[in-house]
Amino acid sequence: MTSQTHIIIPSCDTYSDAWSPFFQLLFRYWPDCPYPLHLVSINEIYDDPRVHNITLREDRGWASNLRRVIDDLRCQSIVYLQEDYFLQSRVDTKRLESLIGYSQQIGAGYVRLAGAPNPDLSHDNPYGLGEISRHARYRCSLQAAWWNADTLRKLLVDGETGWDMELIGSQRSAELPEPFLATYIGAPLIDYYPDTGILKGKWLPGALRFCRREGVNVDTSRRGTHAEWPLLLKRIRKSPPISTIRSWLKGQRRAT
Repeated sequence: MTSQTHIIIPSCDTYSDAWSPFFQLLFRYWPDCPYPLHLVSINEIYDDPRVHNITLREDRGWASNLRRVIDDLRCQSIVYLQEDYFLQSRVDTKRLESLIGYSQQIGAGYVRLAGAPNPDLSHDNPYGLGEISRHARYRCSLQAAWWNADTLRKLLVDGETGWDMELIGSQRSAELPEPFLATYIGAPLIDYYPDTGILKGKWLPGALRFCRREGVNVDTSRRGTHAEWPLLLKRIRKSPPISTIRSWLKGQRRAT
């Protein structure tokens, strides 16, 4: 099973400053990772013997690049990771291997290993997984996930971005017969620091603080860092109590 499952980290040269913290934390919290690691870029490489660099030389876009890698590797299944999400706790390799074996046995197409949203259907299994209904939003979330390679390949459309995959690809996935499963928030199999490291081209200050606590150096010279207050205010506005108050006020204005 190990030789048929590969980890793919689709990236690009402009995100190469995220590679060092990503791999430092991956090797710290997943020291017994049994799967080949493939970092996908255009020209730049990460110099570590544990990492297989795939340099495409020509950027044809997210979907086309990923299809090319899947075709070249010819693996049965994939663990998909993103380079700006940083591990914060130990990965239970035996549990993950058992889950992959179970997923292959039942013919699953996808298992979300981290992130949100929660699955919206129950599913009888020994791994604490739920099922994602066919028309659920973000059914193809590109958070950490296990994919059947054929399922992923069928959903890739040339010219689409990762954002397109999460939105439009999720809609296409409703036509596939294989089940899509997911862990629940609070019980991930791959546990990330809660926020992405980079948002709209800039480092998030919380991710930088996390890296400092972990003793991981981050090169901040290549991109800016978001200011704290705008992000904090945005989160406050989106918090459930504030959202409820704003909805109530809108209703009052309509009533008058």
